Amino acid sequence: MMYQAIVIACLIGTSAVQREQCTFLEAQMWHESEHMCKRHALVLSERVHRHMRGYKPVAWSCKPLP
Repeated sequence: MMYQAIVIACLIGTSAVQREQCTFLEAQMWHESEHMCKRHALVLSERVHRHMRGYKPVAWSCKPLP
């Protein structure tokens, strides 16, 4: 099974409940283990503010792929 990292980023000053100001970021990299996926998701979370000014990560997960 493969895994894909997903990060949810929201505009600073909004809550995760206000979904219209949040975005789902899906990594274009697949991992063979959930552990490696989690490590990648954390790295992506740390980089959100560099690529999307005004946004902050609020959640992440690893989606299992067939």
